[in-house]
Amino acid sequence: MNLQQGQMNLLDLVRKAYNGECMLPDFQRNFVWTRYDIEELIKSLLQGMFIGTFLILETNPQSVPFKVIFVEGAEKVNPQICEQPKILILDGQQRLTSLFYAIYSPDIPLRNSENPYAFFIDLEKLAVDNIDEAVFSWSKKWREFKEIIDENGDYNLEVLKAKKILPLTVFKDIPEFYRLWFGEYKLLFEDQKANKIFAYIDNMVKYNIFTLSLGLSYNDKPDEIAALFEKINRSGVKLSIYDLLVARFYKFIRLREKWEEVFENSVNIKKLAGRIDNTTVPYSFIQALALAADKNISSREMLKINNNILSDQSWAKVVDITENKVLPYFLQINNFGIVDFEKWLPYYPIVTMMIAFFLKFDHPDTDKIEKWYWSAVFSERYSGSTETAMAKDFKEVCAWFNNNNFLPEVVEKLRNQLENNVYTLKEVRRKGSSKYIGIFNLLFKNGAKDFYYPESIAFNQLDDHHIFPVSFLKAKGVEVDFDSIMNRTLIFENTNRSISRRSPGDYIRKMIEIQKSKGLSEQEAEHKVKEILKDHFIDEEMYLLLKNTTDNLTPSETKENFERFINKREKLILNEIKRLIG
Repeated sequence: MNLQQGQMNLLDLVRKAYNGECMLPDFQRNFVWTRYDIEELIKSLLQGMFIGTFLILETNPQSVPFKVIFVEGAEKVNPQICEQPKILILDGQQRLTSLFYAIYSPDIPLRNSENPYAFFIDLEKLAVDNIDEAVFSWSKKWREFKEIIDENGDYNLEVLKAKKILPLTVFKDIPEFYRLWFGEYKLLFEDQKANKIFAYIDNMVKYNIFTLSLGLSYNDKPDEIAALFEKINRSGVKLSIYDLLVARFYKFIRLREKWEEVFENSVNIKKLAGRIDNTTVPYSFIQALALAADKNISSREMLKINNNILSDQSWAKVVDITENKVLPYFLQINNFGIVDFEKWLPYYPIVTMMIAFFLKFDHPDTDKIEKWYWSAVFSERYSGSTETAMAKDFKEVCAWFNNNNFLPEVVEKLRNQLENNVYTLKEVRRKGSSKYIGIFNLLFKNGAKDFYYPESIAFNQLDDHHIFPVSFLKAKGVEVDFDSIMNRTLIFENTNRSISRRSPGDYIRKMIEIQKSKGLSEQEAEHKVKEILKDHFIDEEMYLLLKNTTDNLTPSETKENFERFINKREKLILNEIKRLIG
């Protein structure tokens, strides 16, 4: 790219933002700096320190290549503002918006706060080079702030002068600032101090930023600009390709408005997304459309898709299929054991893949889909290089639909590992991993019930319970891997608290007594307890190990029971995975 180097006065750029001449492309991220970030920026400007280069795009206000937005707060402080962008800020949004906020003081809460803030310079501290304390901010709800405001809501100059503080709002009008300084504030200090204060402030007033500019010729190359912006996004978070597509497609389809409408009117999709600002979901719709059209879904390639793939018609289709086919299928507990997308969905890419299968085939082979699903979950298929793996798997599963003799690599590889006994689950202990969640999905799929209450664990407040309680094992001095997923299951929160540090034998006895209280005989009660435990992958042999693990056992006997239990439970779960993937 041919970038032109230059300089631009920073306060002049802020004024252009106020007038709507300097704007942001719609794919820019929200303003996220805190009051402390803004204070640090102002300190840097007072000292004339380098604050980084700004990347800008020169534009023709009558033919802007992207949908544009005002700098945050501009519409609030300038109700007459209108779009006339001559400059788009591609990199520098946080710095520009921070200074705009400090100078124009919109009544908007900052990040991590509930109230808007006003920013000031303590001139007395500036006079003694105490930069760290010279810049400060007050909430507009605080008593200190209200004391400097007159009955009209304006700053009371006499109170400000008495406190020797200068509000950043004076820099809205530089000639007016000079009048205030030479006519009012300078008189408060002896010449040496006054000169030092003015030198600091003059650094900010005359501060020029270094710019790298893309000329008007780049207005015809939105793809290149969007790709460049993705790379240099300074937030440290990869820019959402969805946001770029929103900007690119605004002439053909208003994606943001479409998504808001879908979120409000689609019960299942709303469950999946959770929040309207969760743009992972609408982006997955577009990825699914690309997959179904046999397109590459890498970030770079997604930026190149056209309205043959994404249009009003294709959007309506993907929304309909997701809401009425894919998500109802997902939410059948006996299929995938998912009772809540936020907590119990092993991988989000699985949703994208599923949507794409139903887009490409009116009636895809759900038996094969389920074999692929469990293979992907228990091989942690999408933990890295996700887009590459998704594209490969989609192609192979689709080929499998049409040819029973073809087997996707993801399914074949896990089958081979299981058959050759080189696959293990005992080492799994990281909450949030797909293997960890997948095992709990199997509990929901089984219809597992609570240990003490005759109710399904689904749709209740649950605890991740250690079957051999940790406190019990530690009290016995037993050194084992008690955090292994093989020693964990899900039960009600209050049941877990009740079990606490009890020995397994003790709480098994209580389970039997609870069943006997319902009128069952000892034998019937014990049979009922075994049935409850069976859905937690605890068979009769393991039941006896738990029942016989009491406080009377020696540490070595307890350890032996624990290890036998863990090995047997792993074998049961592995057999279930084998069954699921065929």
